Amino acid sequence: MTLIQNSDPSTIRVGTWNTRWAKPSSTNGNIISNRLAVSGCDVLCVTEGFADILPNGGHVIDAGEDWGYRIYKGRRKVLLWSKQPWTPHVDAVGSADLPCGRFVAGSTETVSGTYLTVVGVCIPWSGAHVKGGRKDRSWWQDHEAWLAGFEELRSRFPQSRTIVLGDFNQGIPKKKWVPNRKHEALLRAFEGFQFATQGELPEGRTLIDHIAHTPDLTRGSVEIWDKMDADGKCLSDHFGVWCDFSVG
Repeated sequence: MTLIQNSDPSTIRVGTWNTRWAKPSSTNGNIISNRLAVSGCDVLCVTEGFADILPNGGHVIDAGEDWGYRIYKGRRKVLLWSKQPWTPHVDAVGSADLPCGRFVAGSTETVSGTYLTVVGVCIPWSGAHVKGGRKDRSWWQDHEAWLAGFEELRSRFPQSRTIVLGDFNQGIPKKKWVPNRKHEALLRAFEGFQFATQGELPEGRTLIDHIAHTPDLTRGSVEIWDKMDADGKCLSDHFGVWCDFSVG
């Protein structure tokens, strides 16, 4: 694959992908790692992944190893990677009201010299801790709890140059399998943000991995990482996505 350069200093390229725990040393992991690297992204969010799957030479922060399920060495629900260093003020908690291990926020410099606030998330799926993990939740309970906690937290984010990205576990617009009330909670939690990844994207794809942003950032081109390899083998159960934003 050919490196897709982002040489415009007035733009920043960000991407997100749920890699379904692909080990960096595996065939799937090598393919995913290569796709992430050649995209030329300045900032990446990987959910359900390992730090070693991210490009070499960058800077990684994560949401911690504990999200209520069995702990495996190296696994993280949310990782953020940037070409540029993160400032020391990294937040891997957000709020005690958020289900743990699914949020990490930091600030990083862009190619134009300005700073961007980036929040990586993995919103619990509808069955989180229902039949696995702690087995102490009802369907959608942790999903709604996370959205309610994030809604309260949102006012602490800067009102400009802020991006929230990761696994939202909902489509935008609403997918048929999502109850109306749960989708309304998602939109309410992200009030004031725009979704760069809503609707049909290249090749008619609809996503549950999303990139939300403050209105001052102008979305440019959007591209998809296919969840299949060139031979039709499944790499992940999610499509990944990256896009360019004007920050000048």
